[in-house]
Amino acid sequence: MTPRTQKLRIICISDTHNHSPGEGFTLPKGDVLIHAGDLTNQGSYAEIKKAVQWIEKAEFAVKVVVADAAYELKHAEGWRVQASDTELCRKLLMENKSFTYLENSSALIEIPDKNVSLRVFGSPYSPDRGRQNWAFQYPEERAEDIWSAIPDDTDVLVTHTPPAGHCDTSSHWLEGGCPGLLATLESVKPLLHVCGHCHEGRGAEILRWGEHPGTVASVRKWEDPGAGNKKQSLLDLTGSRAGETPLEAGKEMAVVNASMVARSFGRGGMAFNKPIVVDLVVPVLRHKEAECPEPGLSV
Repeated sequence: MTPRTQKLRIICISDTHNHSPGEGFTLPKGDVLIHAGDLTNQGSYAEIKKAVQWIEKAEFAVKVVVADAAYELKHAEGWRVQASDTELCRKLLMENKSFTYLENSSALIEIPDKNVSLRVFGSPYSPDRGRQNWAFQYPEERAEDIWSAIPDDTDVLVTHTPPAGHCDTSSHWLEGGCPGLLATLESVKPLLHVCGHCHEGRGAEILRWGEHPGTVASVRKWEDPGAGNKKQSLLDLTGSRAGETPLEAGKEMAVVNASMVARSFGRGGMAFNKPIVVDLVVPVLRHKEAECPEPGLSV
């Protein structure tokens, strides 16, 4: 690394569905932990409390969590789930000081040991396909309004839904990810986008933006070095290997679907993926007006 950059290790997970480390997966060490939603199955107070407790104990400089898609269950006729008090569930997440909870909101996260700060936007929203009654869903016509909240200077985006056509394979939802989110990504151009929701879409892609607005010039699919062995599922974006260059801010973006439960419910027995370990090179003194007046990750 040059004196003006640092390597940052981000551990990405999503869709743990009531499971904690030691119950199907382990958490590698890193600087930042990101959980992209669906901590529980039904979003009860007891389920969320259990999830909060294990996240509290996880040892990371920074932890970012988006809301559980179930804790405001609409309880349509036919559901057998006893409703929990929404505000009590919300307080478990909002008032915990051990992690940064984002609900269609933005935060500046700081890693003092690395002298690095990043602008992170997190959202629990996913498209309403008309077959579920979970919280934080929206009809397609509201997508533009939902995603217009993402600031232009976002470095890391965390959404529960993936963008349409990228890491969005699902045996449950034929429609996959959100087209409106993809359109917003093409404008905002964050360096890293972490998502989940579509369990079978777990993986990563590197998108290179085209010269013309709203176009993608190329897509490179990540090959998981941890598949079928004991190695970590490492996505190295530092350019440390021969012939490679670091991920280029404003011109490239990594999409990471970090679903931990490997299959959609009702599609076979329980199986787990590994967390995806993302290594990035980022500038030091991030978002310090006196030393870094321009937003973004360019150096």
